Formats: sequence, structure tokens, C-alpha cells
Amino acid sequence: MRRVRLAALATVAAIAAAVAVGALTAEPASAHDYLVDSSPKAGSVQTTPIDKVRLTFDDVVLNLSKTGPSALLQVTGPGSKHFETGCPTISDRVVSVPVSMGGAGEYRATWQIVSADGHVVSDSITFTYKPPAGTKAAAGTSVSPCKGAGATATPTAGAGTAQGTVNSSAIVIVTVIAAAIVVLALIAVLVIVLTRRRSSDEDGGDDDD
Repeated sequence: MRRVRLAALATVAAIAAAVAVGALTAEPASAHDYLVDSSPKAGSVQTTPIDKVRLTFDDVVLNLSKTGPSALLQVTGPGSKHFETGCPTISDRVVSVPVSMGGAGEYRATWQIVSADGHVVSDSITFTYKPPAGTKAAAGTSVSPCKGAGATATPTAGAGTAQGTVNSSAIVIVTVIAAAIVVLALIAVLVIVLTRRRSSDEDGGDDDD
């Protein structure tokens, strides 16, 4: 009976370890950052001059680059010209870019960011610009003036589509924790076996029968 009990304990420990490993290594539910506010607002008509486009997301926007912003924010308008005048800046949940607006018409703010869950997401919004008469209009540029880390990326519109890169350091941490749990479970089984064997020796017999 004692051997049966030991086998049962070993089985329970192994199952517990397997469950823990599965829980730790399971991919978390998708929680990509999404846009909650913008200035100008999506679909709005902007009748006053602006010098910055600002996007606010539901969670922190990661900046993983050491050479420039890892976010991209481009503002294009009439003639498919670019009207952003520099690289975007990231401040917690807000990504913004300076602009020098052209003439009246429809403008598109296209963005690509690294969301808090480590995935790359992108999308765009549009707004209409109708400045007061006599407002100076910038000529715009044929290419983005930003030469930062995100400048070479090409965002694609589509409701924050994830293009996915999982943080490798998080994977390493999960793997180490899972391995530690398995080792601890095996140690626990070994301790139980040795304790039972010592108790049996002290009793001077084996009650297997």
C-alpha cells in the first residue's frame, strides 16, 4: 500500500507541474493597444490652424529603439504629400508629431506603434482641414522627413492589425519559471520517497503486503 501511495503522490506532483507549465507558457489573450482619442478627431472638420497631430491609446506605447522613435506617425494630404515636419514622440499613451499643414482638403494620419503587449499594430484615421481664408499653406514633401527607427516601416490600415513580435525576454523568463516548477516538483517527490523509506526502516519492516 505504501508504494501505491508514493506512486499516487508522484503522479499528483507531476500533474501539478504540468498544469503550472501549461499555464505559464500559454500565450496570453490578445490585448493590442487601440486608439481612444486623437487631435484632430477622426472624421472631424478642422477649421483652425494646427501644428501637431496627437494620438492617444488605451495603454502605454513602447519605445524599444535606441536610435530614434520606434513609432511611426505620418500625415498626408492633397497631392499625397507629407505634412509632418519631424519624427513622432512617445509619451506614455500619447504619440504626437509636428505638422505644417497645406491647403484645404482631406488628410490622413497613419500610425504604427509597438503596443504594450509587444506586438506591432497599425491603422489610420482621416480628417478634413478647412483653415480660415488667408492661412499660409505649406507645400509638403514627397517623402517623410523623419529618418528615425520607424521611418522605413510601411503601416497598413485595418483596425489595429497585429503584425506581431513577442518580447523575447518575456519568453525566457516564463521558460525559466516553468523549469523551476518542474524541478521543485521532482524534489518534493524525492523527499517524500526518502521520508517514507526511512520511516519504513525504523519500523523494521515493509507494509507493502
